[in-house]
Amino acid sequence: MKKKPLSTPKSSVTDVSVLENKALSKLNAGQYKEAIDLYKSLLKHANNADWRQALAQCYLQRALAFAAKGMVKEALVLWENYAQNAEQPHEAFDYYINWLLQTNDMAKIKSCLGQLSAQQLDEHYPELASLLGLLIITGKISCQDMLPKDSVFMMHLGFVQEALSAYRNNKLEDIEPALKKLPFRSAFRDFRTLMKAALLVPESVEQAQSLLAKIPDGSPYHQAGALLLAITHGGAALINDLLQLTPPQIKIIEGAKNFNKKQIELLDVLTKQKDRLSDKVKFNLAIQYQALFGTDLAQHYCLAALSTYPAGQRDFSKHFGTLDDFEAWRLKALMCERDRDFHGAEYYWQQGITVLKTRGADGAFKIALIMRHIAAHQQTPEEAVSWLIDSLGHDPDDRESYVKILQYFERQEQETDAYKEWLDKSIKKFPNDVEMLGLAIKAATRNKAFKKASQCAQALLKIDPVNTFAKQVLFTSHLAHARKLIKSKKFHLVEKEIHQAEKITIGKRYQTQAQLMRGFFVFVAEDKKQGSQLIAESVQKLNDGLVCAYFCATLEALLLDLQSAPILKELPPLTKDYVMSQQEMTQLIKVIQQYADDDNVSQTLLHKSLEKIKAIIKQSIKQQDYGEELLLSLCQCLERIQHFELLRFCVKIAQPLWLKPIWMYYRVYAEVNGNAGKCSYMNFLRLRDGLNNAQLEKDQRAVALIGKFLDQYQKSRQPSGFNIFDSLFGGIDDEDPLDKLFGHLPEDLYDQLAEKTIQITKKNPPERMLKILAAEYLSNDVAKMFNLLNDDPEALFAFLMLKSADDLGIDIGVTAKDIAECFEGQKATSKPASFPFF
Repeated sequence: MKKKPLSTPKSSVTDVSVLENKALSKLNAGQYKEAIDLYKSLLKHANNADWRQALAQCYLQRALAFAAKGMVKEALVLWENYAQNAEQPHEAFDYYINWLLQTNDMAKIKSCLGQLSAQQLDEHYPELASLLGLLIITGKISCQDMLPKDSVFMMHLGFVQEALSAYRNNKLEDIEPALKKLPFRSAFRDFRTLMKAALLVPESVEQAQSLLAKIPDGSPYHQAGALLLAITHGGAALINDLLQLTPPQIKIIEGAKNFNKKQIELLDVLTKQKDRLSDKVKFNLAIQYQALFGTDLAQHYCLAALSTYPAGQRDFSKHFGTLDDFEAWRLKALMCERDRDFHGAEYYWQQGITVLKTRGADGAFKIALIMRHIAAHQQTPEEAVSWLIDSLGHDPDDRESYVKILQYFERQEQETDAYKEWLDKSIKKFPNDVEMLGLAIKAATRNKAFKKASQCAQALLKIDPVNTFAKQVLFTSHLAHARKLIKSKKFHLVEKEIHQAEKITIGKRYQTQAQLMRGFFVFVAEDKKQGSQLIAESVQKLNDGLVCAYFCATLEALLLDLQSAPILKELPPLTKDYVMSQQEMTQLIKVIQQYADDDNVSQTLLHKSLEKIKAIIKQSIKQQDYGEELLLSLCQCLERIQHFELLRFCVKIAQPLWLKPIWMYYRVYAEVNGNAGKCSYMNFLRLRDGLNNAQLEKDQRAVALIGKFLDQYQKSRQPSGFNIFDSLFGGIDDEDPLDKLFGHLPEDLYDQLAEKTIQITKKNPPERMLKILAAEYLSNDVAKMFNLLNDDPEALFAFLMLKSADDLGIDIGVTAKDIAECFEGQKATSKPASFPFF
């Protein structure tokens, strides 16, 4: 029997392979210290070039990491280990020289600098070249002889020394020519910036600051730039600069600015304060160094500081004299405001105003300022506006007060006369004010006073020729007037109006709209064929797709009491299989909404215009995949103009695709033509379930729509003889009025608002709270508020809920009118919920 040959042991080969894989893993993981040990062990087995190169990389990466931590000496040792294991050329050689410069090891510095080539110095190592340049020109090292003579660096160094020599010899005219020789990419480019900035100080401080801002943070010249920048600063900016500097650097600044002993003493106090200065410290410093600040300035500061440091009154009187009557009242008012006691502050301000009134014209401006200050702390907008109006009696030229007064009356629906009055006053006072004219234009447009709107727009454009809003208003006014002239057959004036509209440079679309109006003018007054062609051309330019063009042409014709058929003949025919694209449907919705916003366009005209394209809209909805959002937009649009036929068709297609509460609402709404009283009981139950689901899904849009519809349904179901049966049989429990008003809200939102009502009631006593609510929601009719509370105290909670929603910026779909109607004449059937002040 043959003996088996002995096998060669493979354990040593396996160990090396495992070790190599482990070392590579550590290297890739950035664990360089462990990788170094492993590669050292591997090199004991064999002098493998790959292992040695990997070891070198580990040393280099560790050197860079130590340098980043400021451990330069350790970095130097590690880089030298790298160099022993790496092949030439060595990486990060410029970093190594930089570290040597930081340790001032001149022997190694000179050796390394002697190895540099011109290409390395000029192209490869820009940061090192910049640092060497600064060290040479400041005399920190002398190494010019070691650097390559043929380098660009050495040539630029000569230009720098030429500029410095001219500066030291006060030959300022020779500095700029020398600096111009330094190109943008020179190692001395930041020196050039620094020198130019120095030459601008002190004559052109802002220009010097702008130049110094261009020196990057990593530049060797950045610190010198920061020192020069500090020299250009004063006041708080200088103090902030000094806080960042060392004591020797601060002495440089003090010397450059020629500060005296007292100024240096004050700066020393300020720069040694680690924490923010207290009011007491600042007050005392102002008194101690009033010789530096000037007595008037020190007194003014201390007077202002007394409101936050009242303990300083004795020292103030000692150094500046007793406070006069007005200042005493002012100080008491400010102290109250500091404690958030604005009622007490108002009393003291009024005492101060009484004093100022005895000073005639000198006190008038201060009175106006105080009144505006008081207005800013009022609880209600009405009280604030009252103070602002009074302030104008003492300073009638304050534009901001006029704006605030106008903004207040604009929000008050019942104060249209007051708004008009103050708008007229504002325009008279500021006839060339852009904002005032803009408000006047909006008011005139809202009141359909197009002539006045045009006049204001023209006035605005004289001041601001590129104002788009004014151009749009003026353009619309011209076309509206042109339409009116066509209808009244005053054809000789039409062309002038259209021409005036065309002269307004506002965009191609507007020019096309003017062309459309000209087409109708030509159609009515001159040539029907030519006019209809011009109309057809214009509506196609204005709209994407034929459907929008048909709708626009039809509606514009109806607005002029014209038949649309002759005009539509000039448009390409709409084929029976025409389907609107998503873009065309989007534009159609937009166009319908734009016309719906126009008070001159009735719902009847909109419906007639849609009649021509109704079949195509249905066909498109049926065949196109528009997506839910676009169809919802269409439903909202159709709901707004009350086009129930198209709304029913849209819902019929959409609801099976998206089983959501919002689609159930639109289905029911369309079926009953928007009349909740015609809703069936089954649909009521469906909507009630839909409301619950919408609340769970936090679909606020569906919650608001369904909640409002269900409220209307409940009101319509109340029998007319209900009150008679109540009196005969002791009453039947009504639905809680709070549920009627807020039952549609999600539970978490209801709780949020209820919590806010508690916060509001804690801030004000009951009488004041009622006045605030009456002012904001009942046109300041406090008597009406008390009547509502007498009928049912829960009315107060309802108004507080509304105020909470307004304060939080949440639209809950409930108005003050809804609350008033809900509670008027209703007696409380149960004990009202308790409030913090009951």
